[in-house]
Amino acid sequence: MQTDIPLKRLMALRGADLLPLLGLPAATLVRVESRELPASATRLDTVLRIRSPQGQEYLHLVEWQGYRDPTVLWRLAGYMAWFGQQEPATVVVGTVVYLAPDHDVGDTLIQQVDGQVVQTWSFSRIRLWEQDAAAALASANLGLVVLSPLMHNASAPLVQQAIEVVLQQAPQTEQGDLLSILGAFAVPLLNPQRFIDLVGKEKLMSSEFFDYLMQEYTAEFKEREAALLAQLRQQETEFQQLLEDAVLVRFPDAPLSLVQDIRRVNHAGQLRRLVMAVQQVSDLSEFEQLLHTAADNST
Repeated sequence: MQTDIPLKRLMALRGADLLPLLGLPAATLVRVESRELPASATRLDTVLRIRSPQGQEYLHLVEWQGYRDPTVLWRLAGYMAWFGQQEPATVVVGTVVYLAPDHDVGDTLIQQVDGQVVQTWSFSRIRLWEQDAAAALASANLGLVVLSPLMHNASAPLVQQAIEVVLQQAPQTEQGDLLSILGAFAVPLLNPQRFIDLVGKEKLMSSEFFDYLMQEYTAEFKEREAALLAQLRQQETEFQQLLEDAVLVRFPDAPLSLVQDIRRVNHAGQLRRLVMAVQQVSDLSEFEQLLHTAADNST
């Protein structure tokens, strides 16, 4: 599961809670918007429409970065440019939130020609691991409480305290989703079964986000399964070709019908053993017997 899925859901549920994290404690969240970017067929879910303390509305784009991507600042710049074209009278700002040190590629795009800086673009940057988990928990701000497992000095006891805060303070309609998101972030700190025992399976299963997570896990499993099958098929094809070449080298007068039998063998391990066998058998008839047996076992 990609980390941006629970982060975007958290933003939709508790966007106002996360304004202090973005350095906007006095601002007001008007709404969280979801926009389709037609050029890339990508949906951007972390668009905040903010009202400043003096009443000005503007857009604040948040890019949650859970893996290292050298293009993240260009991507954020592209989003900001697209929104600027759609609403040219609206101020558009952007923040990249890095979840771990390895993900951090900076906050400034620097363009140089012959070693001379010709242009720079700077963005607001938040290093989530530098935020204090205990302070987030003490704030009783539900959005920050749910993010606390990703912060500095997070621990299993802190996760347990975070569960209690959510259970005590979150509206019943949000508890299931917030706990499911908290559980996704807490995996490195707290055994998932222990988390379920603390929260209660019924509470998690009542969450719409839990259903969404299950769909994501299922989709990821199917994707990995498909990739593995494709890899195995590629290996089989390569071993089949290798076996055909080995047979032609050892037995130049072998009948073409052997190729059909070779292609009936659909197990990489069997094909590898046959490649070795073709070099060791005493004659063609001995190899044909081994090949026919392997082909029959593959059907």
